[in-house]
Amino acid sequence: MRNNFKYKVILYYCIIFYVLMLYKWSNDLFLYQSEPSFFYTRQDVFTWLFMQTGLHQWLINNPPGWILADLLFYSMPLIYLIIYRYKNNAASVVAIIMLLINWCYIQCYTLYPINSIESYIGWLLFPIVFIPKKEKTFILLFDGLRYFLLFFFASAAIWKFVQGGIFDVSEMSGILLYQHNQLLTNSPGYWLTSFYLYLIQHQYLSYSFYLSATLLEACFIIGFFTKKYDRLLALLFLIFLLMDWLVMRIPYFEISALMLTLLLKSPENKQQQA
Repeated sequence: MRNNFKYKVILYYCIIFYVLMLYKWSNDLFLYQSEPSFFYTRQDVFTWLFMQTGLHQWLINNPPGWILADLLFYSMPLIYLIIYRYKNNAASVVAIIMLLINWCYIQCYTLYPINSIESYIGWLLFPIVFIPKKEKTFILLFDGLRYFLLFFFASAAIWKFVQGGIFDVSEMSGILLYQHNQLLTNSPGYWLTSFYLYLIQHQYLSYSFYLSATLLEACFIIGFFTKKYDRLLALLFLIFLLMDWLVMRIPYFEISALMLTLLLKSPENKQQQA
């Protein structure tokens, strides 16, 4: 009998994935639209090992490969959904293929000066959850992804205290000045530039954004002790993504797939909360 909860997770995953696909296509963020011409090396061992394959260099020198890579990456969730729906026995193999394609595509894509790899963590990890055939293993991995999301936010809050930024009123003004320096220089008359400049000049106001973000991130610590407030955390998650985009111009929308771990509950979790 097909796992209805798993099918529900896959379906919502695909909906989020393809809504974001349309967003990226409309903003010329597909690989073939970006037309990468150079790359930079991230300072981590896995990236260095991956770069030994030369795949990122091959793509730069082969524009038709951009279209092929986009097609593979953006078609796999739908292929997996169809396979899981109609030929369940082959779903695990397709999930493994999707995992490999996602890792190769995202590694290459984020080596080019297009976007950071942190925002793609959902696409990197979610296929792992889809691999198991057993329902209990799937639920265990799905819950594990939830705890990863909680750690993602909670550790960001803790780091602000450890680093000392939370105790410096001028911290956010400095961050905004660094983040938007090109916009401030090249488009001084733009309304958004005026908004950022106002925040930079009014340190206490900009600090209130920084403090609010820290407290919001710290709220995710609650999730380690109870799932009772998961829907509230999901709302805070959305607020964070929107404010990060508005104030910092950082489109972390791809990570929104992880929100499913807060919104969707397996029958076992529902019974535990009842």
